Parts: sequence; C-alpha cells; structure tokens
Amino acid sequence: MKSLEHLAPPAPILLVDDDELFLEYLKTVLQGFGYNHTDTACTGLESLSKVEKGEYSLVLLDLMLPDIPGLSILETLHTKYPDLPIVVITAKDKVETAVECMKQGAFDFLTKPLQEARLFPILQHALTIRTLRETVTHLQTGGVLWQLRHPEAFQEIITQSELMREVFSYVEAIAPSGKAVLITGESGTGKELIARTLHSLSGRKGKFISVNIAGLDDTLFSDTLFGHVKGAFTGAHTDRNGLVQEASEGTLFLDEIGDLEPSSQVKLLRLLQEGEYYRLGSDVPLQSRARILAATNTDLYAKVREGKFRPDLYYRLVAHRIELPPLRDRKEDIPLLVEAFLKRAAEELQKPPPHISRELLSTLIEYSFPGNIRELQSLLFDAVSRTEGTELNSKPILSYLQRQSPSVTGEKDQSLQSLLPLLPLEKGKLPTLQEAEEALIKHALSLTGGNQSAAAKLLGVSQSTLSRWLHRLAK
Repeated sequence: MKSLEHLAPPAPILLVDDDELFLEYLKTVLQGFGYNHTDTACTGLESLSKVEKGEYSLVLLDLMLPDIPGLSILETLHTKYPDLPIVVITAKDKVETAVECMKQGAFDFLTKPLQEARLFPILQHALTIRTLRETVTHLQTGGVLWQLRHPEAFQEIITQSELMREVFSYVEAIAPSGKAVLITGESGTGKELIARTLHSLSGRKGKFISVNIAGLDDTLFSDTLFGHVKGAFTGAHTDRNGLVQEASEGTLFLDEIGDLEPSSQVKLLRLLQEGEYYRLGSDVPLQSRARILAATNTDLYAKVREGKFRPDLYYRLVAHRIELPPLRDRKEDIPLLVEAFLKRAAEELQKPPPHISRELLSTLIEYSFPGNIRELQSLLFDAVSRTEGTELNSKPILSYLQRQSPSVTGEKDQSLQSLLPLLPLEKGKLPTLQEAEEALIKHALSLTGGNQSAAAKLLGVSQSTLSRWLHRLAK
C-alpha cells in the first residue's frame, strides 16, 4: 500500500471523536499509512475552534458528539471552508444517514467498526482532490503556467476559453485514476469528446466503448452491457459478450445515465463497487477492469432527491465530476468555432470556404445557443450548403434565429440596436468619431467576454491594431 505522505499537504489531519481510545486507534492506523501529522478534538466546539485557528488538510468527523450534533458541525465546516474535505465516521449504517451527510457536504462516509481497507483509498482520494483544487485556484489567480502537459490530446476541442482550460487541467489530473467520472453539461457541449480525451490520456490499453443508454429497458441494458449465454432467452442461439467485456482494460462511456432504470442501476452499482457482473442466463460472476465514464444533461442529484436515482450509485459515479460550460458562457470561442465549422462544411461540400460578415458574426455571438456547439455547427453547415459565391448566405441563419429569438430582426438592425445605448447621444448632436470608436470597441469586447483576439475579428482589424487602440483610449 502506498503512503499518504506524498499526497497530503503539510497541514495535519484533524480527528474528531469523543472516544479517546478510538482517536488513538485512528492515529495508529494513519501512522500505518505513513501519515504522522494528526491533531485531535473530543467535542464539536473544540473541533470548530481548532479549524478556525489552524490549517488542516482533512477532517475525520464522528457524528455522535457530546455537545453539538455532528451534522451541524459538518454543515458549519463545509459552509465556512468549502475546500476542506470532511470524511464522516458513524456507527449508523443507514443509507439515509449517508445521503444526509453528502447533502451537507461530506466528502465520503464510513461506518464503525472501521474497515481500514476502505479508509486508505478514501483518504488518498480526498487528499488528491484537495491538492487539485488548490492547484486550479493557484492557476486561476495568476499562478504558474496554465500549460498543459499533453496539449495534443485536446487538439480536437476548439477553444480559447479560460473555463475550458480549467476543464482541460482537471481532465489531465484525473486521467490516470481508475475511478468513475460523471460528465455533466447541456446537450451539445461536447461531453463525449471530453470522455474520449480522458481515455486517450489515461494510457489504458483497452478500447473506448460508447453507448447511449436512453430508452434501454433492463433486459436490453443487461444484454448490451453484460451479454448473454446460449439459451438465456428466445433467439439466444450462441453466447454473446457485452460491451463491458469489449471495454476490458479500457473505458466504457455511458451517455444519458439519468435515464437508467432502477433495476439496471443495481447492476451498474455492482459493477462499480465490485468490478463484477453477470451475463444474462448465467450465475457465474465475471470480473471487469473497465473504467466507467458517465454523462448526463439532467440534474442527477435532483433525481436522487426525487427517488428516481439510487444515492449509492450517484456517489460512486461522482468520484470525479466534470461540468462543461454552455456556449453562452464561452462566447469568445464563437469566432473560432465559426471559422472552423465554415472550413469543415466547405470541405465536405467541396466548396471554397465562404466569408462571414462582421454583422452576422456579431448576431451569432449575441444569440444564446440553447443547443450549444452542435446547434452552431448545424446552422453553419446548412448555410454553407445554401451559399453560392464567396459571401456566406445569411438568410437561413437569420430566419432560424428570428424563429428562436423574435428580437433578432436582421444583421445591421440587430448590431445597431445593441450599439446605440452605448453612444453618448445628445439632442441635435452626433457623437464624435472618438466616442463612436470607443463605444464600438467596448461593445466588441463585451460581446466576446473581454477576449481581444475575438473582438479584433469582429471589428475587422488585427489584434495588434486593437491593442494600440486600447492603449490610446486608456491615456
């Protein structure tokens, strides 16, 4: 068993329990893991005081304390110190208790008597995630190098967004892990592309196998994933391996996981917990070493609260979680995506890439894109197919946008309507050229989320020209 020492920051682990013998036992167990930096507290008040005054890498918290309920301590600590991992230890072995702890912010949940074999991987995982969060925070605040170790793995994802760079760094960090990953995000944000990148970076020897489980009943789900033996049902004339077997030593990607039926959830839970599954018609368990990635565009935790999704399966799936931003939150990517999709569509249709007007590009940037990248790609492909000549046919795009957003009246009208409120108009007077120039630059930067490269494309100038303008305006 590896040591925790190389993972943990120098801050100690805080052990909170009113049983001093159990605290000594915990300290001994942690020392066996190679971690000697511990501190203890026997009451809730003492634990709150210690966390407030000192720095801790992790808290092991017993729920049954003599002065303050453990759940209250958990809620207070998680609210005040959201990056501090808290692992709950309790004698109550109930699913309801575990769910309540997770809702209040617990990182994980253990029951007494303690299973030392379970404690180590939980602590290892918690300390790893803590380190990753601190790294991301450091990078966000101007720390060293947003640089990726393997930028080539992300070359299919077109972006210059800081939000996506955060995602990329996290993907690189968790790629070697064998634990499940839940990828969330609206439809069309690129969840499968991220899943494929995770597999590519993982170094796993097996295949990447993708399956959309929406609409699969329990029998079809079981047959698709686990396979069957000869005679399992009418028409089963031969043995059949399922996708779990095909993904052996590789990655199994389950899209639309929120649609999984309750009976299928039990089988997937067994696969995640034990690495074990049964083919239809067989009582012989088979082992799997496939890594499970799952994706959903729904609020999976809301389904847990509604009783439509098993909480124990949910918490297995969110060992790692990636949330992809919608396109409306990364508008600076729209000019890049437009350029790439126009070129791609032109190649497929065997046409020269058409030019897109600045007004039309501005209109696209202002649109909310509920269908995200997939919607933008389809819209541009259709427009290219209807284009004759060098200028992109804007009519199909504007017609579509008007149906989706009635406020879109046309390229020039829309651009002027959004720009007019920025101009310092007085009765009987026009704005000066400098005032109009400043308003136009501010508008372009607003549309592109402050990205100068994208704003320069909107304005029809080079980025260096825009930088000179901004420098002059700042004087």
